[in-house]
Amino acid sequence: MKRFTILFAALLLLAPVLAAAPPAGVPAGLDAWCNCTGLIAGRGTTVDGSILFAKSEDDTPASIDFLWRIPRRQYAPGSVLRLENGGAIPQVAETYAYMWDQGPGTSFSNNVVNEWGVAIGSNACLSREDPVEEVAARGDLVDGGLAFELRMILAERARTAREAVQIAADLLDRHGYNASGRCLHIVGPAEAWQLQMVRGKQYVARRVQDDEVAIIANTYSIREVDPADRENFVCSPRLVEYAVERGWYDPDAGKPFDFAATYAHRNLFTHFANTDRQWDLGRLVDAGFPVSWREARTGVLPVSATPDRKLSVADLMAIFRDHYEGTPLDSTDSYRLSPHHAPGRPICCNTTHRTTIIQERSWLPPAIGTVVWRALEPPCTSGFVPWYLGITRIPAAFQAAPLRADTARAQRVDFHFHMPPETFALDTASSGGLFKFYRRLVDGDYARTIGMVRKTWDGFEAEALGMQAAVEKTALELWETDPPLAREFLTLYSGAMATRSMEIARQLVDELPLTAGVLTARGVWLFEAGDPAAAAADFEAALAARPGDAEAARLLDWARAQMRLEAERPPELPVRLLDRLAGEYGERHIFRRGDQLFYRRGDGPEYRLVPIDERTFALEGNPAFRLRFADGKGGVVEAVEGLSFDGRTDRSARTR
Repeated sequence: MKRFTILFAALLLLAPVLAAAPPAGVPAGLDAWCNCTGLIAGRGTTVDGSILFAKSEDDTPASIDFLWRIPRRQYAPGSVLRLENGGAIPQVAETYAYMWDQGPGTSFSNNVVNEWGVAIGSNACLSREDPVEEVAARGDLVDGGLAFELRMILAERARTAREAVQIAADLLDRHGYNASGRCLHIVGPAEAWQLQMVRGKQYVARRVQDDEVAIIANTYSIREVDPADRENFVCSPRLVEYAVERGWYDPDAGKPFDFAATYAHRNLFTHFANTDRQWDLGRLVDAGFPVSWREARTGVLPVSATPDRKLSVADLMAIFRDHYEGTPLDSTDSYRLSPHHAPGRPICCNTTHRTTIIQERSWLPPAIGTVVWRALEPPCTSGFVPWYLGITRIPAAFQAAPLRADTARAQRVDFHFHMPPETFALDTASSGGLFKFYRRLVDGDYARTIGMVRKTWDGFEAEALGMQAAVEKTALELWETDPPLAREFLTLYSGAMATRSMEIARQLVDELPLTAGVLTARGVWLFEAGDPAAAAADFEAALAARPGDAEAARLLDWARAQMRLEAERPPELPVRLLDRLAGEYGERHIFRRGDQLFYRRGDGPEYRLVPIDERTFALEGNPAFRLRFADGKGGVVEAVEGLSFDGRTDRSARTR
């Protein structure tokens, strides 16, 4: 299959547009709105006594993922670990190895599992706390506070989930937490905890009970707290006192202290984008879940559910593929719309770029007993690949950009937030590029494609689950006499399954029916890949398959205009016209330099504007966005419209 490089820089510029819009009432300046969903099944609720931790990662459709294995490292006395926001903490003499599921450039979209099986992931949970500047000014953030590095620090230093919670508490007491709020899931082979943090120094950690399934979307979920119960809670020293001082909790009201109701952001605590997903987890775990979706929207959801059956890895795979099918919240009209493009916020949604199910078994060596089942893109369109913790290397197709000792350790912050440009030059030889391309095609005609897609991936997963006992029996036999050989066996097995998942995706790309929707989706990919002629051919074929398709017609016009730009000299516009167009349009700045117009939005990059006609301009180097000027009364230019390749538009009135 021909390889197509994504113009990922253009996608990154469009990421704020492509991402799900924040719910109404979320003030500017808070953390980006996300749709991550999490579940932890206690060991008394699963078929084999394992602890299961499932987590979707939802940022934007442009988000990517790489998988790394970071080895143990030794450090000289006096070494420090530099933090994202400028601070530093003393480094330990030796750090533990860990598997790092990386979302480049993100502070909080990274899952880690260390060599002891301590797994850490998170859900954004916005709080009612003050902006970061105010919290820092009163001394509750030291050296910028903790953010990106926290989960890595815990992975490098903790042998158990409980130890990780205590390390986190000590660090939070000293430095504070930078983000508005977050739930950090800390899951080991023997115990699981949820640490819910507020910007500054307030937090509570609760142990997930063996007989429950903890459920969470993007708002705090821990309800009643008992600070005296040290076995099941770890609290910041002033958790209740601080809430009383702020007027968020009244101890004389006769109600127990409820962390979620007290500290959660007011709009998000009862917003359907959160409550619907958390309710959906509850009803999928327990058919008799005692809260309705309408009741859930009033803020009464419990921290956990009691399952009506013993849960398996396969059960969690199915749960994280759910789009509210069979409920009043299903808005797909029998898949007339892709569930990833329909209204609402399902568990499996348009912004899901990675889902993991981490299987923890305390009776096995962590190298064998901890398995990271990992699916790229929305898991309904892909399959979960088993990655054993004991592996020693990862196929190159699941990585990008060199991860060297100097970048991975001493300069990890720089590596993560300033990765080389080639990091984002994904093509279909990369797992990230391939699954994005393939997922786009499925979404182009979900109703016609999902049946064959699921049949194929269901077979892959059934085989992987069916082979698990035999694979682990062999690995255990090798482990008893030759642990390195056991690791090599697991490395070869996980690598083979991962490579096979890519082969299946390529096969499905070739076999999907070329309906109008699939052709349109492929054309969009080709255009973003820098081939407008091939894109135009697909849009033409889509119109032939479905005459009158307005979207295909619009995209065809866009592709043809781009072809003309690349093949012909752009029209020369008189300077007097350029001067009429130049001006301030809110945060959009249009200015003339010589006989050319240039564009900058806010403090963003500067682009030369290439005329398509007297009113419409392309951005040089960004074919996915255009500007169109609008005349008002008397022919005065009164506004400029931003036109995105995906069909979205926005208008900025002239201010000067």
